[in-house]
Amino acid sequence: MLQAPSLLSLGACAVAAGVAAHVARRALLHRRSGTPALGFDAALARLSGSSVEDLILIVDFDRTLTDGDSAQCHDVIGATSLVPESLRAGFAPLLDFSDPAKVPYKGDAWWVRANELLLTHASRVLTPETVRRLVHEAPLFGTSTQPMQLRPGAARLLARLSELDVPVLIVSAGFADIIAAFLAARAVPLGSNVRVCSNLLVHDAASGQLTGIEPSPPITGCNKQLTFERNRDWFTTTHRRRRDLLVTCETPPRRFRDASETLLRHARRVAAACAAASRRQPPPLEQTSRSMSRFSGLARA
Repeated sequence: MLQAPSLLSLGACAVAAGVAAHVARRALLHRRSGTPALGFDAALARLSGSSVEDLILIVDFDRTLTDGDSAQCHDVIGATSLVPESLRAGFAPLLDFSDPAKVPYKGDAWWVRANELLLTHASRVLTPETVRRLVHEAPLFGTSTQPMQLRPGAARLLARLSELDVPVLIVSAGFADIIAAFLAARAVPLGSNVRVCSNLLVHDAASGQLTGIEPSPPITGCNKQLTFERNRDWFTTTHRRRRDLLVTCETPPRRFRDASETLLRHARRVAAACAAASRRQPPPLEQTSRSMSRFSGLARA
């Protein structure tokens, strides 16, 4: 019988909304109370009872595996000279978060609009070769203050997890093609232990032209609570015997902290769904989640 896995969280993540909500609420309480955040050593001590054979890493990409000020996947695609001016003009208001109240599309609609722009204005130029070039020419745009680059220690972390054959699920509202090209350009191979759950650019086999983007509806920053359903076979068949989920991602922006109670409700739904699948009662969220703000020190282990 499949047993409900425990949740060991490093960072604040919407990947499994339960972990996201827990950490978001901790972050909000930390800001109000001044209670010291959980440090790396304390989190590592709490993980000491987990074996390599039991571990699964679920990790965000933009500003988690990449640096906290890096350009993100949509910056890379929507704001370089390699794509038509019409696409850059369409993406400009989407990527301008200087005043969040003026962003023209909210929630999932933001990703839907981005995909529409790509298919309308970049279908002929956004070939696999162009994608490989994009990761070298990411601009400073939107909220980025530097080109896309790995967070210190991330490459070593992924390499070590590959050596140990620890399953890694990279969950991103960006593009799997950008993620794969970016990591390959930096000699970080995606081994057999790694799965990328992200939006996929579909190209015509003969011409290389962009013909679609999967899945539809897209994977967004607002629906990552569907990660289990999107990867059910990976969790329940391929890695069904693994017990501990280590979830990592960036510190949540203030709008997510302010929405912590909403996320907490999503968390409880996710925990209940997992419990129903395994025919077990879910443990209290506060007892199954552990948190800290950064993970790069894991590469030292």
